[in-house]
Amino acid sequence: MLNKTLPLLSLLLLAGCSSTPSQPISAQTYFRGLVRIADNQLQYRSCDQANWRSEIQGVASIRERLLDRLLSAPLGVGIYLEAWGDAQGRLTELQMLGGDIATCRFNLDGIELRAGGLNPVWYADLRDGALVVHDSTRLRSWQLSSPSFKQSANRWSWSAEGTRLTVKTEACRDALGVEYALSAQFTAGQTQLNGCARYGDLQRNLLKRHYYSRDSTLLRQFALELQVDDRFDLSLIDRKGETERYQGSWQVLKSGELLLRFSDERLRGSGKSLRFKSEEGALRLMNQHPVFGKGTRLYPGVEPLLSTLRLSQTIP
Repeated sequence: MLNKTLPLLSLLLLAGCSSTPSQPISAQTYFRGLVRIADNQLQYRSCDQANWRSEIQGVASIRERLLDRLLSAPLGVGIYLEAWGDAQGRLTELQMLGGDIATCRFNLDGIELRAGGLNPVWYADLRDGALVVHDSTRLRSWQLSSPSFKQSANRWSWSAEGTRLTVKTEACRDALGVEYALSAQFTAGQTQLNGCARYGDLQRNLLKRHYYSRDSTLLRQFALELQVDDRFDLSLIDRKGETERYQGSWQVLKSGELLLRFSDERLRGSGKSLRFKSEEGALRLMNQHPVFGKGTRLYPGVEPLLSTLRLSQTIP
């Protein structure tokens, strides 16, 4: 009976699945999608795209790990992958390996970081600075509204009221063989729970920091900057290089659309917001707007919001 329930538990706990300016050499990208072996090639596709691409780029050690894993899988079947990459899109650091196409649908909305394990079954969610832990085996829960945060070397910890969640940049493998780059441990008195950890809120955090229009027929080009504190800066740049800026707040709706709300007093009524739909990584303006029009397509830069969070060391 336990073996039959493990796949479902694993999904519920951890599986969750004009030209653009050049990027700095230190820019980080993040890949989330599937990899497979087909036509004697190592192929990949992102979770939000339908087409497979040939020859995924990555450092030799990562390619070897992918090949080892894929050679034991049915030919042509994709395996879920998350990995950091460099400014050129080459994979440099595996973050998660294991799962399938269904894993792409587990975004862990609103959850910054999830830790958990299957023996015993437990999980911990970090959300808006609060920590919620459930031990499903012992039927115990902990809710910590304002845990203290500490980061040192390769260790991140949140503690309060005699409890502590520690996440380390250390390889981890769960009971189903899914590999993670983060290990986790939760302690509360005599209770000690061990497991793995992964990033959450991926639909939001994998949005790019910058988006740009590339339509030569537009009188003014768009430049959108999203910030991790839910603020945005939208610029209209005319052919003389003069810029008109608008600011406000943004959020991802349940539909997956990106909503921008302007704080600018120049915009009133229906002009107070913009709604974008994601189309294979790009953003298309869906609503008619008196200043910004309708249908404009914004193309993504390289770095995701997740990269900003990581560089700030608030997450591993």
